[in-house]
Amino acid sequence: MASKIPIGSPVRTQAIVNRYFVKAKKNLGQNFLVDQNAILGIVAAAGIEADDQVIEIGPGIGSLTEQLLLAGAKVFAYEVDDSLPPILQTELPQKINGVSLADRFKLILKDVLKADFKADIGDFFDFSKPIKVVANLPYYITTPIIFALAESDLHFASLTLMMQKEVAERLEAKPGTKAFGPLTIAVQTQMQVKLALTVSHNSFMPRPKVDSSVVVLTPLTDKPAISNREHFNWVVKMCFSQRRKTLNNNLKTLVPDKDERKQLLQCLGIDGHLRPEDLTIAQFIEIAKEIPAK
Repeated sequence: MASKIPIGSPVRTQAIVNRYFVKAKKNLGQNFLVDQNAILGIVAAAGIEADDQVIEIGPGIGSLTEQLLLAGAKVFAYEVDDSLPPILQTELPQKINGVSLADRFKLILKDVLKADFKADIGDFFDFSKPIKVVANLPYYITTPIIFALAESDLHFASLTLMMQKEVAERLEAKPGTKAFGPLTIAVQTQMQVKLALTVSHNSFMPRPKVDSSVVVLTPLTDKPAISNREHFNWVVKMCFSQRRKTLNNNLKTLVPDKDERKQLLQCLGIDGHLRPEDLTIAQFIEIAKEIPAK
């Protein structure tokens, strides 16, 4: 159904909700974005240009999808709510710059955490060209999705993700701040993090209790040398096991012997009286190298 009113406008969203008896499902973390400025801000933050290849996660009723298509992107979407595909196929523009919707948009009913990207999108995208991810992520599953994307065998050009503001602050946190922690380190050792914009909770229907932020994650071209990422993440997690205690205290689980612990920290030139959030990522990498893997 063609309409000059964007899907992401409050009036159009409400009309779609009424027409199809749509209800935002709490168990899926659904909140429909009804702020056109925010939607266009996401598209701009992702740097969408004509013929860009975009994977969208959770397109919902198509508020963001529509603007990605109008910006010239070719969109492959993952959705888990089987009530939404008919709405998307009807409400999205049937032609974009003279090209049919079927040639520019494909949707698969699948949990993105179970995705086999190369198999799923192989007949729709050209793997010799960059692929971007753009998504308004459900709050409850943001972190698993970020790691699934970062660790997949598909090398994404960028990830432009809207998430809970608090999580975004943890992703971009600097050493010495309260937000700095295991999630910060796990992401920043793989991605460059840029906070693009903040989106008020009033921009959604229904309204969540907290604000959101849009973060752009770009793979590092020169990643730090971490031979065993699982071991590294485990060491970092143990170092933060009791945030308000000193590093020396938290290292007791990893290095029980007091003298060994003292020698380890002296060799690395690290003050054991520091709290874990006061260390740099480079220092955590050095600590992990000295702790034997299980």
